[in-house]
Amino acid sequence: MLSDVARRVRVPEIRPSTADDPPEIGGYEIRGRLGQGGMGVVYLGATRSGRLLAIKVIHPERTGESEFRTRFRREVSAATRLRSHRTAAVVDFDVDAPTPWLATEHVPGPTLAQAITELGSLPEEAVRELVAGLTEALDAIHREGLVHRDVKPTNVLLGPDGPVLIDLGVVADSDATSLTTTGVQPGTPQFMSPEQARGEAVTTATDVWSLGAVAHLAATGTPPFGTGSLATVTYRIVHEPPALDAVPPGLRGLVTACLAKDPAARPTTAAVLASLADLPYVEAEVTTGSGLAGADTVLGAEQAPGTGSDRPAAPAPSRARRRVLTGLVALGLVLAGGGAAAALVHFLGPDDTPSTSTTPQAEGSAPAEPSGTPSPSPSPSEPSKDPSASPSAPVTPVDEPDDGAAEEQDAVLTEFRPGTVSIPAQVEVGQKITAWPKGWAPQPESSTCVWSVGGEERDNLGSCSYTVALGDVGKPVQVRLTAGRSGYTEAAVLSNSTGTVPQPTVPKPSCGVYLTAGTVHAGWFAHCEVNQDPNVTYTWTYVDIDGGVAIGSAEEPAGPRTWIRGSHKGNRVTVTVEAERAGYRSAEFRTTFTMPADWTPAE
Repeated sequence: MLSDVARRVRVPEIRPSTADDPPEIGGYEIRGRLGQGGMGVVYLGATRSGRLLAIKVIHPERTGESEFRTRFRREVSAATRLRSHRTAAVVDFDVDAPTPWLATEHVPGPTLAQAITELGSLPEEAVRELVAGLTEALDAIHREGLVHRDVKPTNVLLGPDGPVLIDLGVVADSDATSLTTTGVQPGTPQFMSPEQARGEAVTTATDVWSLGAVAHLAATGTPPFGTGSLATVTYRIVHEPPALDAVPPGLRGLVTACLAKDPAARPTTAAVLASLADLPYVEAEVTTGSGLAGADTVLGAEQAPGTGSDRPAAPAPSRARRRVLTGLVALGLVLAGGGAAAALVHFLGPDDTPSTSTTPQAEGSAPAEPSGTPSPSPSPSEPSKDPSASPSAPVTPVDEPDDGAAEEQDAVLTEFRPGTVSIPAQVEVGQKITAWPKGWAPQPESSTCVWSVGGEERDNLGSCSYTVALGDVGKPVQVRLTAGRSGYTEAAVLSNSTGTVPQPTVPKPSCGVYLTAGTVHAGWFAHCEVNQDPNVTYTWTYVDIDGGVAIGSAEEPAGPRTWIRGSHKGNRVTVTVEAERAGYRSAEFRTTFTMPADWTPAE
């Protein structure tokens, strides 16, 4: 359904490169521009084999700003940690380049913002698919201890395989301090949570709020708190309830729960996924001690199965199937008495029977499945079937899971037979080293690495390549490689340590001296030009060893082109070029030549 929506939207235009754009970045051909923002430009790139990439490059004028480099490094770090088909996979990056860049897979398709602009509100099933895909992306982000902080329609691509959440530029550790400009919260006003609007700390619940706002926009074509000035929209977000009348009844409970003012009252991503999937009926009790229990507590140890095309086939009609709305429509959860009350909530869809009742389904519940025999469903107000059950009794499914699901739960992953991790025995500053798994059975499909130097971990974004830095001098380098393969448990192996990193030496300069006679004054220009490294400081010194005097002055300093007066004619002169760089051993070049016996003016 969502793919049908994407096909109805015009293909996004790929603008041609400008004269100022590089022909390639990191060895990848640049074929055009995909977009541009305050942080940088996104190019359409391609590998030698023709695979298309999206390459984000920081604006050159911002590369000197430490905040933007830190933010970009954080984006790369977050992107490399994620393992989800709902986020763009990282292909390559260089965060230490003069102009840092990040290459990810190219996701062809319009943004959600473009789809809504052209088509208006989306069909309910398309919104469900959209929300499920975005929730999968956020679930992967949250499991890494991160918060996206800027979930909005322009950051959602409608790709061939479903929605993809992009732009991790403002992502942050859930317990980290923001690296944005003082007083400015990341986020887009109409999709910014109340806590963001108040300048408070963000949590995973912040992303869930934005998810609800995006779902509202997709379902109705309008944002939940309307439009207007920044001050007006922000006030409504913090103080007023959202406008939900236009939200389809089947989505209203979900959107309402996500847009709760209190972050603690919002569902987790696991609960959102469960609400969109078919699950066995569970009689769930939610207890509020100092706050609202998370919706994953309602599910107990149960995990939500996949949605959409990943959903398992329907069981035989004889097996009972019930739907669960794991606390997302728990708008009736009792939070009286300072949050100390408890509510026992049943979330049931119809049994395997067609319903002849004209009573609408509970808001947010899935449509009824046809079956043969009517079966009543208890209402949320009915008492527990077991009056002696303790309020803290564990959650227990009433029905057995599908056979296929049970087989999946019972499946045991095969273990690797780890081999070794190979890195060079001796390394030097500036050398790029790569860790390779050797002798593993079977050969890993993927690997991530954590590098340590002198026992201290280096933030290398999980890459199995590491460039030895000047700060590593005097210390050994070691790497821990974690390998993965479908159907196998991950395994980690620690490499041997390299020898200590030696102090580097500046490359020795060299020149061939030649003289050109002056045209007016008696004397010569001595030329001693070296290939200069911009990170190295060079100093030239000329000495008349026969006359015992230095050549040059403050007014006429020695350099790659130095004036030597005619009074030094016939004498031997030594030139020394010294190359120096902080943290490096210096190097020098020295040569001696003889001045001409007589000066003849140049013609």
